[in-house]
Amino acid sequence: MPDTAVPLGADPPARSDTVCDVVGFVLLAACAAWTDYCASGREAHPEGVLLGLLAVSAGYATGRIAGALAPIGGLAVPAAAAAVFAPTVGGRLLGDDAVAALLSLAVGAACCAGYAARERGRRWTARACVALALALTAESLLTDATLGALACGGTLVVAGSVYRTRNRRRALLLLGACAVLAVGAVLAVGAHGGDADPAAGGGPFAEVSAQPLAVWQDAWQGVAEHPWRGVGPGDFADGSASSAALQQAAEQGWPGLALLGGAFGWCLWSLSRSPRPTSVALSAAGAITALGVQAAATPVLSVPAVVVCGGLLLGLGVARP
Repeated sequence: MPDTAVPLGADPPARSDTVCDVVGFVLLAACAAWTDYCASGREAHPEGVLLGLLAVSAGYATGRIAGALAPIGGLAVPAAAAAVFAPTVGGRLLGDDAVAALLSLAVGAACCAGYAARERGRRWTARACVALALALTAESLLTDATLGALACGGTLVVAGSVYRTRNRRRALLLLGACAVLAVGAVLAVGAHGGDADPAAGGGPFAEVSAQPLAVWQDAWQGVAEHPWRGVGPGDFADGSASSAALQQAAEQGWPGLALLGGAFGWCLWSLSRSPRPTSVALSAAGAITALGVQAAATPVLSVPAVVVCGGLLLGLGVARP
């Protein structure tokens, strides 16, 4: 994130949050209602999904409040807390994948704080936030989560490349396309990964280890057998398909996957309407997209702390200071 004197980009005029909030509320209610419908008449366990929806809502509301009261501190404090938490007890409590996901969200928050500080002329604060973002990215290299480390680096690259961006919608479309491609790749592996010959040592599925590949194939089989309602919330295998997309499809069918995709699309749409500077909104979008890419191939969305922090960053990114 360069510390130059160029403008931060054209910001959109202030808009009412009512329409976006109403759409978000309807989408949240639809997710909860579909979860209950898929669980009805079965010995399913929808509590985890419903608690996840409650957690992300609480994180989002907290972010909206904190971002309005402390536009810089609300972003910098959680990022600094993640920098301390991750190397000390994060790996033991959450696991490497979840820690890497938290670090990628923290990198996005630190970059957002840097841009917000720079907008207010606080250059030393902005430079400290840049240093914090670099430190968080370096910490991700200490985990065993390769995808998570790449996500942290990608978040940093996105944040560093948007400081002069003027068309935030075009950038958000590109970020959304990255998440769609990641989910599509995992779905393709789940559907056709069994056709690859492990002994051949090549092909597009050669880098996928045997255990995730087997679980993804089982999830795809569940989607093929129950495309409408899935097998029931919380009833797939051990509760984790190592892929949020495949697990959602296996447990709640294609409509459930469509609702999950709609939630991600709503996040990007909210950031497109955010009153924050374009650089802040796009930095937050980069971190949320990185989380979406990680969730396509790892079970990070099953960790409550990751879900809460994702909602928190979104709320901070769309808050009206």
